[in-house]
Amino acid sequence: MRKWLALLMFLAATASAQSQAEPSQSSASSAAPQSHAVDENEHFRVERFDFDGKSQIDLPRHRPDAIIVSLGQDLALSSPKSNRAEALANGDVRFLGQRADSIIIHTDDGQSQFLVIELKHHWDAEIRPCVETKACTHVVRIGGFEIGTSTSLFTNGFVTAYRDQIGKGGTLATSYYSAKGKHHLMFVALDDLHANFDGTEHDLKPGQVVASDAAEVEVDAGSHEARWIVIRIEGPKDQEQK
Repeated sequence: MRKWLALLMFLAATASAQSQAEPSQSSASSAAPQSHAVDENEHFRVERFDFDGKSQIDLPRHRPDAIIVSLGQDLALSSPKSNRAEALANGDVRFLGQRADSIIIHTDDGQSQFLVIELKHHWDAEIRPCVETKACTHVVRIGGFEIGTSTSLFTNGFVTAYRDQIGKGGTLATSYYSAKGKHHLMFVALDDLHANFDGTEHDLKPGQVVASDAAEVEVDAGSHEARWIVIRIEGPKDQEQK
């Protein structure tokens, strides 16, 4: 009996030592997401975060106003004071004020990405989400045929976000011009597409961005539907940016 007890104790000690010496599968899949600088100018700074496995990242409170764009699945938005997390689908967009404590969570073992678009100017105006479907989304028709939709996501009068979509083979020219003052655009492709910014052309992959002051953007969908996000900021001539 004592021999069996000694053998069991030896095996238990060996298993414990092996578990401490070798990283577990769950810890290996919880590595911090990798960050990559994407674009920067005097108005925007864009960073991409790549998740590979279950993990999360805290976005610091003392940072500029920012807009996040989900580029994958199984992402969620939460805060240190909340016990709940808001699920983010591919193409979802959220505004994060400069005093907001935010946590991005990846809940799956696979891969996913999101963009953080920091705004280098701040306006003391509340962001208002567009919540009425009929007022927020309008159908785009050409020759009586429906080719896509354009949706206003949120605005505070100075920062506005749009999500647009056209079906395969479609072409859509959209004016993001604002008469209030000089405007600046950050264009985010959610699908493969071809875009023309006042004569400057780009072939874009999902997650690629273009900063532009173009008054009109023309998008060709190609052999499949195309979706994209546009962030427009503007500064009225009679109000100083803070």
